[in-house]
Amino acid sequence: MKKNLFHSPAEWEKQAATWLSFPHHKKNWAGELGEKARQFYFDLILKIVKFQPANILVPKNFQLPEIIQAKLAKQPYPATFLKISTNDIWIRDYGPFFVKRGNATEIVKTEFNAWGEKFPPWDKDNLVPNKIANRLKMPLATIPYIFEGGAIEFNGDGLAITSLPCLFGEKRNQKKDSAKIRRALKKSLGLRDILAVPYGLVGDHTDGHIDNVARFVKKNHIVIAKDENSKNANILNEIYFCIELWLKKHYGDNYKIDTLPLPPQQEVNGEILPASYMNFIFVNNGLIYPKYHKKTDLIAQEFFEKTFPERKVIGINAKDIIREGGSLHCLTKHQSA
Repeated sequence: MKKNLFHSPAEWEKQAATWLSFPHHKKNWAGELGEKARQFYFDLILKIVKFQPANILVPKNFQLPEIIQAKLAKQPYPATFLKISTNDIWIRDYGPFFVKRGNATEIVKTEFNAWGEKFPPWDKDNLVPNKIANRLKMPLATIPYIFEGGAIEFNGDGLAITSLPCLFGEKRNQKKDSAKIRRALKKSLGLRDILAVPYGLVGDHTDGHIDNVARFVKKNHIVIAKDENSKNANILNEIYFCIELWLKKHYGDNYKIDTLPLPPQQEVNGEILPASYMNFIFVNNGLIYPKYHKKTDLIAQEFFEKTFPERKVIGINAKDIIREGGSLHCLTKHQSA
């Protein structure tokens, strides 16, 4: 099928930059966890700029440590620190969607309310797409519904996957507006069909983002998380069935589904942490995935190397960051080239 001139590119397509928001929230990132999170961020940024530019949103009082500044200066691509106010770090969800109209890039914004008003405040985060559009001098369109970037996965061929709880969860959108929401997403993001699976991972504070469950690796090839030993087992089996039927609808027998095991699920204060290898990110000529557990990390590394032999595959320890409920994909937003 000929690609629509107005469309949402797949993440493996050429990127202009990766966007991040630096951890500074005094409550979430205080003490030892905060120190570990900031060190993790510097490590991640250093990995990204080996492949492409990184743009990092920071508070007004941010000071880049000299030792990190020296390391960044030696990398092939720049890291730019922008004084743009945020509430928290999860820029995948409140950051802009970069869509393509021919050779031009446009920005689309959805409304953000911290996953159904779970973690206030979110006022600064909700303004980030406007500020980035102004910085980049790109046109901005707004979808007037609550929706997050981690809740949708694109294949670059006009198809996307989301989850029902992210569309109509508590303090999100009304079910009566279902048709309007789908039309708005399709129109503004250049889509021809959206599949909404019934669930997300147990313990996911976002109500079930798709980027912890299933990711496109080619337009007709999806990898899905799998588990036989936790509360996620039946959920993931049902999601697999839904996705398989949907792929057959669009590509007949010309599709492929792989699975990757979840790392052993851990609990903190009685809550399961939504650790998943689906939360990987693409960079130009590379792929960076989160590491959690030695045995399953090796399986993930082998899968990514086999699936993307032309890319450099790098793992990064995400055990501390996942304690706040997210991982690499949640922390970053890709900008289409």
